[in-house]
Amino acid sequence: MRASWIAAGLLPLMLPTTSSFAQQGPIKIGLILPLSGTFAPNGEDTLTGTRIYFDSIGNQVGGRKIELIVEDEQGRPDVGLTKARKLVENDKVQILAGFVSTAVALAVNDYAREKKIPMVLSGDAGANELTMPGPLYNPFIVRTSQNGRTPAAAAAAFAYKNGWRKVATMTSDYAGGFDTIGGFAQAFCKLGGTIVQEQYPPINTNDYGPYVTNIQSGVDGVVTFLPGSAGLKFVKQFDELGMKAKYPLMDIFGQIVYEPFLPQLGDAALGIYSTLHYAPTIQTPENQAFVAEYMKRAKRIPSDNGADGWAGAHAIADAAKAVDGKVEDTEKFLAAFRPDKFASPKGNISFDKYGQLIQSMYVRKVEKTKEGYANVVVESFDNVDQFWPMTEAELESYKYRYSELKGSMTNCAKVLEKK
Repeated sequence: MRASWIAAGLLPLMLPTTSSFAQQGPIKIGLILPLSGTFAPNGEDTLTGTRIYFDSIGNQVGGRKIELIVEDEQGRPDVGLTKARKLVENDKVQILAGFVSTAVALAVNDYAREKKIPMVLSGDAGANELTMPGPLYNPFIVRTSQNGRTPAAAAAAFAYKNGWRKVATMTSDYAGGFDTIGGFAQAFCKLGGTIVQEQYPPINTNDYGPYVTNIQSGVDGVVTFLPGSAGLKFVKQFDELGMKAKYPLMDIFGQIVYEPFLPQLGDAALGIYSTLHYAPTIQTPENQAFVAEYMKRAKRIPSDNGADGWAGAHAIADAAKAVDGKVEDTEKFLAAFRPDKFASPKGNISFDKYGQLIQSMYVRKVEKTKEGYANVVVESFDNVDQFWPMTEAELESYKYRYSELKGSMTNCAKVLEKK
């Protein structure tokens, strides 16, 4: 984080307003998701959750129909930017939503800011700096999923509490990986722990054997962030090579124990810890109803992406209703998100002044239940904002951005160095 960052609350929105709106037309939402490639399962889940909520309100709000235009960004930043331009300039959408890949969200960020298009991050894209003070902050962004650092901070808190002092990390080599493991390193170092090894396999790695056998001996645990099919490939070899029997595994964001993978993994998944803002086993009326509808549509239990898509659709509908459907009044429409509060499948949701949601973080453990293998909540942290467990001022006082710490996270002095 840079000294030049300006408090986002002081940045004027300079948003366009209009005196009249074409109320008879639909509210067009461009949903940019990976529907092919490594992140395709995440994209499909986000889409299903989005449709579940909009269907529940008859696909209309504020006297206008809701029209979803879905585009596959293939997990590629260049494709994502091309799709965003097509949606805004050709399809005339008023809102962009979705975004599973951090790299895609970062690629579209400048364009959305330039065009003054509301951008609702209802997929996994967790780039911290999009909703924090600094050069990447975008006042047109609202996020209803999570940022990269808070599930990582929850993992650090749980690991340290349970006696982990030295850990090895393995993270996919891309922007989201750096954000996630950087958040873990900062929180873990602050508590007194140490990362003794960093490994960064490319996203499309097929053979994780060399990385697994290279894990440094004597660690208290292994911490991973391996999204998409990477997690499935990794854990099979982690188990086959006998490492699961030696070291406890913490799966930040639950990518390895992603719900669709659990039947394939079977006993290999048992005992794996994960941190996330959702678990299908949450016993609330909102989640039970969501899980039932999701299973009816997808024939399997949902992941967090489904709940995130649902929350994104809910927040969009709430804000549109608050402005009587006049979403073209961008300033009023975006302002309507800030006071929004609602109960979701994930738990209670609210928003901070930067458009980032405040929600619970859960530590889950894979157990075998009468319904099959499931992520069962073993601990929760409530009302987690994007700076948790620090204050905004404390987080901003650190010298390095997480991406700048790649290869140096074993050095806690550097990780915790102040400006």
